[in-house]
Amino acid sequence: MPQQPLSEDAQKAMQEKLQHLVDLAFEQGLLTAIDQARKANDPYLLDAFHDVLTDKLYQELIAQHKLEELK
Repeated sequence: MPQQPLSEDAQKAMQEKLQHLVDLAFEQGLLTAIDQARKANDPYLLDAFHDVLTDKLYQELIAQHKLEELK
């Protein structure tokens, strides 16, 4: 069954949840953030967090010199 697009309010709420998880990852560690994402019991949130981790967070860690860029 195809997913319905999120409403504007739902998109804003999802962005806030994702930002919270990213902040948590930097403040308390990645495992804590992943645990919180799992506890939300929201597959859409977990998938979106994965996307953030593999894209935006990766780039941020490189910018902060916490990871070396893979070539």
